[in-house]
Amino acid sequence: MKRHLLVFDDGSGDDLDLKAFVDSLDEGAKMLALDGHVCFLQSNLSVAEISDRFVKFAGSRLFFVSDISHSNYSGRMPSVFWEDFMRTRLQTAAE
Repeated sequence: MKRHLLVFDDGSGDDLDLKAFVDSLDEGAKMLALDGHVCFLQSNLSVAEISDRFVKFAGSRLFFVSDISHSNYSGRMPSVFWEDFMRTRLQTAAE
């Protein structure tokens, strides 16, 4: 599974149904929302595929998706931190 960072603005519309968005991704995709506009995603899809799918949910919102699974210093933290963070946080959120 790849790890992605999704950041978007609040747009001018209704709140996003992030659960429906994650459900629209591949089997086993998971999400951890840090606040209303920042999410970590775990998915086998590429950045382009996630972006294409998010457009349907984004409306007027600006957003970007970044693959953070291929960098030793994703978010200026060692990759071990992100692997442990995603594993424990996503596991806890799923329960």
